[in-house]
Amino acid sequence: MTLRNHEEYEAAVQRIATLRDAPEGSPQATEFVQLTAEIRRWNEAHEGENDHGPAPSHSLLTPDDLPFSGLPGNLGKLKKD
Repeated sequence: MTLRNHEEYEAAVQRIATLRDAPEGSPQATEFVQLTAEIRRWNEAHEGENDHGPAPSHSLLTPDDLPFSGLPGNLGKLKKD
């Protein structure tokens, strides 16, 4: 099986969801393995098609920008007057 377009890809993804609990050795389990491999090939072949630029090599967030214990992340920047 070869996925030829996005509609077939979406159908394969939906089909895999129904096959994920198939008993080992069953025809459904074999189909699950085949579809998984084909989806993986599709993803590798189409990697980056819908990207909006390169992913950053490092996070743009600093520790002070991250939430901690439910508090606003910039609390560390506050100074006592």
